[in-house]
Amino acid sequence: MLYGEIIKQAQLFGQAVGIGAVLLLLYDMLRVWRRIVRHRVAGMAVEDLLFWLFCALWLFGFMYRQNDGVIRGFIILGAAVGMFLYSILLSRRVVKAGTAALGGFFRIAGRILRMLTAPLRKLGGFCRSRMQKAGCRGKRHMRRMKKIMVRAGRTVKIGIKKL
Repeated sequence: MLYGEIIKQAQLFGQAVGIGAVLLLLYDMLRVWRRIVRHRVAGMAVEDLLFWLFCALWLFGFMYRQNDGVIRGFIILGAAVGMFLYSILLSRRVVKAGTAALGGFFRIAGRILRMLTAPLRKLGGFCRSRMQKAGCRGKRHMRRMKKIMVRAGRTVKIGIKKL
C-alpha cells in the first residue's frame, strides 16, 4: 500500500516537472511576441503580472485536483526543476526559432500587403504628378495629400502589428 502511494507522489512530481516546462514554454512565446512587436515597460510589467498570476492559478489548480488542495513542496520543486531544465535545454532555441518564424510571417504578410496596396500607391503617384502640374495652389494640396498618405500608412502598419 505504501509503495502505491510513493508511485503516485512520483507521478505527481513528474507531472509538475512537465507543467514547469510548459509554463516556461508559454513565457518564451511571450518573449517572442515582445521581440516582434515593441512594448513599453508598463505594458511588459502588466503582461508579466498577468502571466505569473495565470501560472500560480494553474499550479494551484493542479495541486487542488491531484492532491486535494494540499500544497506540497515537492510539487513546487518539480515545477521549478521543469522550468530549469527547459531553460537550459530548449529556451534559447525556441525563442530564436519562434522569432524567426513569426518575423518571417510578418515580412511575408507585409510583402503581400504591399502588393495589394500597389494600385493605391500608383494612384497616389498619379495624383501627385497632377497636383505638381497645377502649380502653386497644388503645393498646398500636395502637402495635405502627403499627410493623408502618411497617416494611412501608419494605420496599416499598426494594423499589421496588432495581428
